[in-house]
Amino acid sequence: MKNKLILLTTLCLALELGRMAYSGSLSYIFLLWNLFLAAIPYLVSVHIQRTQNSIPKLLGKSMLWLLFLPNALYIITDLKHLHERPPVPEWFDCLLLFSYSTLALFFGLLSLYNMHQVFKRYASAFTQHATVFCISLLAGFGVYLGREERWNSWDLFTNPFDLLSECLSLSTVPHVWAFSTCYGIAFLIMYYIISSLIHYRHEAPNQLA
Repeated sequence: MKNKLILLTTLCLALELGRMAYSGSLSYIFLLWNLFLAAIPYLVSVHIQRTQNSIPKLLGKSMLWLLFLPNALYIITDLKHLHERPPVPEWFDCLLLFSYSTLALFFGLLSLYNMHQVFKRYASAFTQHATVFCISLLAGFGVYLGREERWNSWDLFTNPFDLLSECLSLSTVPHVWAFSTCYGIAFLIMYYIISSLIHYRHEAPNQLA
């Protein structure tokens, strides 16, 4: 899986660099930053899975992971920036945005899979799935905070009181719930599809043996 992620990352970088060289424009340079943010939860989850952690350390690292997880889903909303930008053909920008969105989603979904494996060490099956459900909704809410309210993950450290106050005020707004639920449920469904494919990949050789 690591090699496949590296291959897709290389493709994304090549598309962006090719676009910059051809157009002499930095129109989509923000995709590089957004992709970097999307990779953070994956890297944190890999670290958590590979290291022995005390409960306090595990909780701290898990909170850091959750804080950056919405960035993996957020990049889908960058599709709103798609419009014709000559001299680059629109079909190329479609491929560019699709590639970055796909890779970011993979980072997010695989990071959730890694964390789910960690949850299995400490919780019952029901608690695991309930936690995954809540995390998905929180990720959807995080996307709303980033796209519509323009908050960033690090604002929790630099401006925590204003951010928490904003979250409380938004918790009663119906369209915020609609946005968060739609993105959260979509992320949840995609996660279970990816999870089932991973399990199938591990189980298929044994079934054929």
